[in-house]
Amino acid sequence: MYRRYAAPGLGVLVVVLVLMPGICVAWHARGADATPTPWTYALFVNGDNDLERYWEEYSLPALLRIPASSGLKIVAVMDRMSTQGTELIEISGGTWQVVNTYPEMNFGDGATFSWFITEVSTLYPSTNLAVSAWDHGYAWRYFSNDQTSVDRITMPEMQSAIQTAGVYIDILAFDCCNMASIEVVYQASLTNLVGILVGSEETIPMDGFPYDLMLTPVANDPARTPAQVAVDLVQGWAAYYDPISCYTTVNLAAIDVAMIGQNAAVLQAWCNAMYADLSIYIRNYKTALANSYCCYATYYTIDMADFGDALLADTKIKDVALRTATTNMIALVDNAVLAVESGWMADSCRGVTLWWGVKSEWKTYSAAYAEVAFAVDMNWRTFLAAYNA
Repeated sequence: MYRRYAAPGLGVLVVVLVLMPGICVAWHARGADATPTPWTYALFVNGDNDLERYWEEYSLPALLRIPASSGLKIVAVMDRMSTQGTELIEISGGTWQVVNTYPEMNFGDGATFSWFITEVSTLYPSTNLAVSAWDHGYAWRYFSNDQTSVDRITMPEMQSAIQTAGVYIDILAFDCCNMASIEVVYQASLTNLVGILVGSEETIPMDGFPYDLMLTPVANDPARTPAQVAVDLVQGWAAYYDPISCYTTVNLAAIDVAMIGQNAAVLQAWCNAMYADLSIYIRNYKTALANSYCCYATYYTIDMADFGDALLADTKIKDVALRTATTNMIALVDNAVLAVESGWMADSCRGVTLWWGVKSEWKTYSAAYAEVAFAVDMNWRTFLAAYNA
């Protein structure tokens, strides 16, 4: 089982906290810390679904192994399936405690995500903020599936939530499947409030993020920059999963969101060139698709740069404009990916995926895709509609 529902369209990010009797003490009031710390790592824990138990089994123990640090605050806001209400939890040096409680909330609502960002940034002011969503995920379709409320956070909701909170997020991390997609990265870039995105092209096992290996470097050295911490997350992921032979398709990448946003014209030029040459090279496109990396559990979601390489390898494609646009697209993706680690069966992953919906996928999700900024701004949905026609 992975952090994405098997049924189409049911992937989401979740963060779950389970109370351990005898360890936590509940407080019901919390004032804002007076002095900003160098780092706050805040988890948006949506355990209001089938992932709840994995917080206690994997994520919480890993967080408790991070050494206590005056320069790193680790907090989680959690909604669980098994109980009513929402909890604010502090984690430090092998201990954790509930420091505030709130009414039951819909963690599949963008408004709740916005409230969460505002709440943690107010209560735990810091020079750098990392926000981590823990749950099921399904690329551009949504994250944070609240099973009780039957609601998920879509890409437009994510953008609106971040903009409404108005808080700069140095690292937006997704401890959930498939969120390292160009659609997610581009939507985040439109906020002008996200620096780096950390996510996986592929499915994430129930083990989730190995938080101890990921965050111990910044706990020991809070002066680390956002880029350094983002790379630490990827390297900590590799240290945990590389020795486990069965995890052959795991993947994680750190992506410079601002670079993607500032160079959106490169992406648009490539999408337009693909569309302009569709009638000429449709068979070549199909061949390139067959020769590029397709994500294990997301039908027709391809690695963007790997597809570009397959396209350029086709000597029958002669159009200079298309070849130039493809070269520029690959360079942008490769330069924006600060770090990427994959299992041996996913070693073609370069960090960012692109949806290429066809057949039943296109019929099922084409309407929803029209709400995604990348699909509209880059004319990629127009391309897919023509391709499927």
